[in-house]
Amino acid sequence: MPARFELTTKPIRVARLLLLALATTFAAEYAIMKLLPYVLPPGCGDTCEAVADSCILTLVVAPALWVIAVLPIQRLAQSRMHFLRRSLTSQEEERQRITRDIHDGIGQSLTSLMLGLRAMEETTTDIMVRENARSLRAMGAGIHDDLRRIVRGLRPAILDQLGLAAAIERLVEEVRGSGKVSIELDSKALTGLRLSAELETAAFRIVQEAISNSLRHSQAENMRVELAVQSNNLELTVADDGKGFDASTILQNKNGRYGLLSIRERAMICGGRAEITTSLNAGTTVSAQLPLVMRSETNV
Repeated sequence: MPARFELTTKPIRVARLLLLALATTFAAEYAIMKLLPYVLPPGCGDTCEAVADSCILTLVVAPALWVIAVLPIQRLAQSRMHFLRRSLTSQEEERQRITRDIHDGIGQSLTSLMLGLRAMEETTTDIMVRENARSLRAMGAGIHDDLRRIVRGLRPAILDQLGLAAAIERLVEEVRGSGKVSIELDSKALTGLRLSAELETAAFRIVQEAISNSLRHSQAENMRVELAVQSNNLELTVADDGKGFDASTILQNKNGRYGLLSIRERAMICGGRAEITTSLNAGTTVSAQLPLVMRSETNV
């Protein structure tokens, strides 16, 4: 006989839960009021009866509420967290795959093409052909630089090779090179440390998203990025002196809140927390505290 398994979970019906809780409470209270006169000693006052009634009702109703309400909500929250972790992990794996495909496929082919154009430029005696080869090689070099920038944006190889501090330093150097903002970095606390792959990825994406949001929206002139280790936590801070914003308005805007939600969720899957401090014309500070998990030898 083939076995059948139900993969979908039943939706939580709020009205049904409420009615079930009310019915349980009513039945328990009715039973207690009926039995209470036979349990309490004669002459017990109203206060004694009220205390006994409350205690017995709590003992009866609490387990029922735990089973019919708390456990389903807890399972739903755990399922959501598991799905979120799997989703972000799959996203990073897909980025790694695309990065390899671009580097090993398109990148290698483009390099071969540029070498061929260089050989043509150096061996031909036709001035027009030489100029065309030189022009095409310059165009190929620009495309190659664009591909490298795209690859670094998808998944910087330096993050896997040298760790979080080196990857953040590279990111900050790129921001400095753009000339859009003056940016300082303090990552001395992580010098020589290799954290777990999940923690390094989450921390890098949080800092990357915070810097990206600041560059797009803050109109800041100065920015500071700090990586520190405090009380067995990795602490990340990205602060700017930009125009700030109304956080409640941004969170209500579906088109503007995804960056902030991404920061919050990446912190959550690591068991940490993230917060943002901002006000109009007073700058913005994004900070996150993530439990410190060192990289084991098997993950190196």
